[in-house]
Amino acid sequence: MKSKKNLMLGAAMAASCFVSAFALAEQYPHLAAQALQPSVKQALKSSAKIAANKAPTALKQQLRAGAQSKKAVFAAKAKADSVVEDNTAPAPVTQVQKATAKQAAAVQAALVQGCETTLDVNALYTITGVQTGDLLCYHFNLPKKARINALLVSQTAGTDMSLTLFQDDGQGNPLPLGTSNNPGTADESLGGVVPAGDYYWFMEANAAVQGSGFQFGVAVDTNLDAFEPNDTPDTAFKLPDTLNYISGNADSLDDVDYFDFTAVRGQSVGIALTADAASGSARGKWILERFDGAQWVTVGANVLSTSIPSPGVGGVVKVRVRPNQHPNEPWSATGKYNLSLGSSPRVNSPDVKGEANVLRIPFSASNVGYGYMTTQAYRDLTWTMGLSDSTGAPLVGLHPIVYLDQHINPDTGNIVYKAYSAATDSSGQASGTINVGTCSGDFQTTFVDYAQGYKNTWRSDFNYGVWRMEVLEYPGIGVGGDNVEYVSFGHLCKQTLLSSTKS
Repeated sequence: MKSKKNLMLGAAMAASCFVSAFALAEQYPHLAAQALQPSVKQALKSSAKIAANKAPTALKQQLRAGAQSKKAVFAAKAKADSVVEDNTAPAPVTQVQKATAKQAAAVQAALVQGCETTLDVNALYTITGVQTGDLLCYHFNLPKKARINALLVSQTAGTDMSLTLFQDDGQGNPLPLGTSNNPGTADESLGGVVPAGDYYWFMEANAAVQGSGFQFGVAVDTNLDAFEPNDTPDTAFKLPDTLNYISGNADSLDDVDYFDFTAVRGQSVGIALTADAASGSARGKWILERFDGAQWVTVGANVLSTSIPSPGVGGVVKVRVRPNQHPNEPWSATGKYNLSLGSSPRVNSPDVKGEANVLRIPFSASNVGYGYMTTQAYRDLTWTMGLSDSTGAPLVGLHPIVYLDQHINPDTGNIVYKAYSAATDSSGQASGTINVGTCSGDFQTTFVDYAQGYKNTWRSDFNYGVWRMEVLEYPGIGVGGDNVEYVSFGHLCKQTLLSSTKS
């Protein structure tokens, strides 16, 4: 039977007892002790055997003191935050004694000196000759935010190590991120998302025999989106009050991204998921789910977008995105998705029109080309669209798009759209002008126009085109769709007056 671990690293014990305060304050990440995945160890390259870098006993005491100080600071902040959330009376100010500059410098110096060996990431190192009570310390650096898995494996018989990871804040305050302390020779593993910075492995020998040894390292994956860590419902990324349009990815097949949106006005909430084709992804590679209050419900891949009726003022809508593990949809680390989550958009007064004084070709003269041209222009098209939520509040910073093919190839009839876009302003309005230029005309027609008491006969040369309107951040709304794909457009190239008689 395994003996009680009286020699456990003091700072690590402090870490385990105030993790909740850190989580509430959201000041630094917490690494979870977890079962080691074989693929993680296999991905690390084997490195040379290294010497056991034994940290001085004094460093353990300084770490314990620093961790206790941090515990007090974050516990006080967590208490204050909970008071604010409950709208209760202000809590009395808690005075926490801060380390003096001299004390901070001493801890920092001891940390650097005691853990002076810097090792590479994504490598597996071997140590032998460990003795009971040894505290081993090594440093590594992360130049950018990453998902990491710190591991300690392959302990020889009679060896019992614990693993703790610290982050260095550079001010004499090593921050304990988590501890893995499994019985006997069982593997130790800590995983999670951490910011760029300096980090330290602390490994303590709770038990060792002559010739004791083990391997350790850290697997680093920087293929993260901007919303990590959001791998659990408790760490869901809370989105602001708008229609959010975000790009995410999965850094592993098991990565699940959680998002929360609060309907502050009780507005309807819109959800949509599309694939980022530029990254080589497809919609079928992702599973979108929302929480209906009791269980997670899949939003089908064939659903462009869905609007949830008002969840009530302050109601929260929860969604998650995860890779599809179907063999026909293999996961790729480079694949991305686009998630729309927030105020369900309402389209207001969409319009595309030509110049006010355009002489329109009437329906009766539309027996050439592809048919009647709903929108007609000489040189300029103007467009506008308004967007608001279900309560009428304007949606700012969204991007209506006009897709226009002003000249369909008369031989093939193929439609090739060009996109024109603008952002909605503070009133939720977006507008723009499209110059369609000059043209020679693929088609020609003759028609009669009555104006100011005269019967005028005109010949008009024109091109045929089409347009539609969408919203970048939310598929399935605008002008044009599955039933009526587009609106017809006529580009008037040249109009010649053939005759004019008094009517």
